[in-house]
Amino acid sequence: MNFELKSVLAAVEAEPLTNGTPTEIQGCYISDLLSDVLAHAQSDVLWLTLQTHRNVVACAATKDIGAVLITCGRTPDPQVLAEAEENGVALLSTPLTTYEAAGRLWEAGLR
Repeated sequence: MNFELKSVLAAVEAEPLTNGTPTEIQGCYISDLLSDVLAHAQSDVLWLTLQTHRNVVACAATKDIGAVLITCGRTPDPQVLAEAEENGVALLSTPLTTYEAAGRLWEAGLR
């Protein structure tokens, strides 16, 4: 099932950190372990993590993740943002904790 990312982002008070945010996503995956994401995440999902390093970008690009939502108000370094832009990885940030963001996403209907 596809979800409009715009309405989902409003639910978690998210702001885009990069250009090219997709209009739709097909679910959600939550993990801070990159090996877990590589093994189990599906493409075109919204990935929630508090990680901000460059390996997040590489993992998201490898798995064709729809967008990465970085929680707890964290933002990556400018170099990581530039790498995300180069690789077409949409990065977003929310001030909410991962737990709070997940709850709001669930309430918004994202599964």
